[in-house]
Amino acid sequence: MVSSGPGIQKQPLHVAISQKLKEQIDLGQYSVGEQLPSEFNLGELFGVSRTTVRRAIANLIKQGIVVTQQGKGIFVSGRQKIRFSLSNPLMHFDQALQQQGYASRVKSLSFQQINASTEIILKLQLSDRTSQVYRQEKIIYADDTPIALEIDCFPAAIASPLAEALQQGFTYSTLSDNNIALKSAKVSLESFPATYELSNHLAAPLGLPILVFSYIVYGDNQQPVVCGKTLSRSDWTQYVSQIETSEAMTKKGLPIASV
Repeated sequence: MVSSGPGIQKQPLHVAISQKLKEQIDLGQYSVGEQLPSEFNLGELFGVSRTTVRRAIANLIKQGIVVTQQGKGIFVSGRQKIRFSLSNPLMHFDQALQQQGYASRVKSLSFQQINASTEIILKLQLSDRTSQVYRQEKIIYADDTPIALEIDCFPAAIASPLAEALQQGFTYSTLSDNNIALKSAKVSLESFPATYELSNHLAAPLGLPILVFSYIVYGDNQQPVVCGKTLSRSDWTQYVSQIETSEAMTKKGLPIASV
């Protein structure tokens, strides 16, 4: 049976069941490639209908945690998360996907000119307080799975001549291909639970942890060329970094950053 504690009562039963199964998989009760109990047996175990079980399994499939094999059953997936480097924040998103064996594409949701907020004016170092910027939202796909929502703001001088290209391609690659230098970046990483809107955009369970990678990218003369954030599914993506001591970096002739 599914626990009826305060946290469980606030969410649909199929969500509670999928979370319970995910916990069991994370704890090693079911290993990679192992078959889960049948829908009938899961229904008996949790005391729910097969319809509820199917919805719970669908949640796990969307997260990439399990896969179904026709006529055989439900199995724990062996898929590895897609890795993005914090050590190289200017790594092109599409290149990282391709290097890890995924076909990459984007779907533009919106691209419009808007009045810049005070926050965006400061981030893009705009001199005119009445400046307009271009704001874009796009979905990033790995194969056919939506894994991230990207939200960017560009100075009008950069985005206006590249409007069509930015809507069709990945941001960093589009800028680089059009001779806009990407020299450095200021980044941060945080997370929050998936909202209804994000859940719909990314086909992710409501409440799934979303990784928020925020950035300001600078070009020549330390002028910002884009600021924004990439909101990615934590069940599909992870951010990694290689940490070395100052002594090791000195031996390799690498610069040591100071704060």
